[in-house]
Amino acid sequence: MALRSLLIMLKTSLGPAVAIAATFVLAPLLAFSETTIKGILDRWLSQCVVVLDARAESNGTVLVRIHTFGDMPKSLPITVVAKTGLVERISLLNHVEQGSAGSEVNLLVHPQANQRCPGALCEEQPVAAERLTIRINPMSTNYLYQLRVLTSNSLGPEDVNTYVRPLKEDHVPCRVERAATANFVARQPREIQLLIFLIFVVAITVMIGLLRRKPQGVQNEPPPRRTLRASDRIHR
Repeated sequence: MALRSLLIMLKTSLGPAVAIAATFVLAPLLAFSETTIKGILDRWLSQCVVVLDARAESNGTVLVRIHTFGDMPKSLPITVVAKTGLVERISLLNHVEQGSAGSEVNLLVHPQANQRCPGALCEEQPVAAERLTIRINPMSTNYLYQLRVLTSNSLGPEDVNTYVRPLKEDHVPCRVERAATANFVARQPREIQLLIFLIFVVAITVMIGLLRRKPQGVQNEPPPRRTLRASDRIHR
């Protein structure tokens, strides 16, 4: 339907104007070489993005999913804050044993899995508090980390804030975002990310090919005849 609507628009009087404007914007993509596309793909996959997604669980806890995309720092400090009450426990889940990763097929389990805070996950914070900070080390790209957060008042996701606050010795050159449509790709497995990029390149190529085609009426129209001016007749 979208392709048919595009073809109908190109046949209208507005079509040529839209085609010309779009060609000026999209035409450089036709000159893409394999090296150029590879460079764009490398830059896209290397940018550091961390997406934090909190959701409620049926047992009254909050599940915080941490999606990593691109080149990750060595470690990442994650702070969990309860708006009311205390954060009693943070657990780094073993997604293989608990089957909590959904369609996640990565069977690599993080070495800190099953550790808790207070406890081995944050030895410097021995008791529950309004704010607890854990450190995930090491960090891996395209890995789904999951934290189960237990609060004293059984709070929902809207009452639990999660963020990254680097210390002086930390270097975290990443964007840290909440889950949204804009970072949908960053929350997908690597093979889905590559598939989305491939579909995008093919769609742009097809669109440019359609925009460069002349409308049927213009294509069959004979070239304009040149009329002689009066000065040309005199010289002849």
